[in-house]
Amino acid sequence: MLYRQYCMLMVIPVAVGCYTYTPLDTSVGITPGEHVAVEITDRGRAELSDRIGTGVVRLEGYVTRTDSADMTMNVWRVAQIGGATSRWSGESVRFRREFVAGVHQRSLNRPRTWLVVGLVGAGLYYLASSTSLFGDFIGGLDPPPDPPPTSSRGWWY
Repeated sequence: MLYRQYCMLMVIPVAVGCYTYTPLDTSVGITPGEHVAVEITDRGRAELSDRIGTGVVRLEGYVTRTDSADMTMNVWRVAQIGGATSRWSGESVRFRREFVAGVHQRSLNRPRTWLVVGLVGAGLYYLASSTSLFGDFIGGLDPPPDPPPTSSRGWWY
């Protein structure tokens, strides 16, 4: 049981590392439904403090609507100045575009993902081979030897 917990502790951080945030060109526009991280300016931090809280550095979530003046997104995570993060349940937050210092798009990092797949596969193979999970199907034990022949003389010989 303890072995499984160690495996999960090793796999979870690597699996989270499969995604990276890359800068997004906002001159083209942000399409609704994109998973983004929005960096907030100092002025935005002051203006949004009554709705989001003080010391907000970054908002993560899905863009629901955007135009030249405003941006609306469903927020899933809020990062504070001190490094603390808090999870949200997708509340809709509307703010002005001038409060945005930068926008980063969440994208899949293929090399890290293949590394995770390889590590998980190797771990499962090791687990299966070390615990005889598949038994005789992968070259298990030899069959038991034949019993000795029975004697017809009786038990005293």
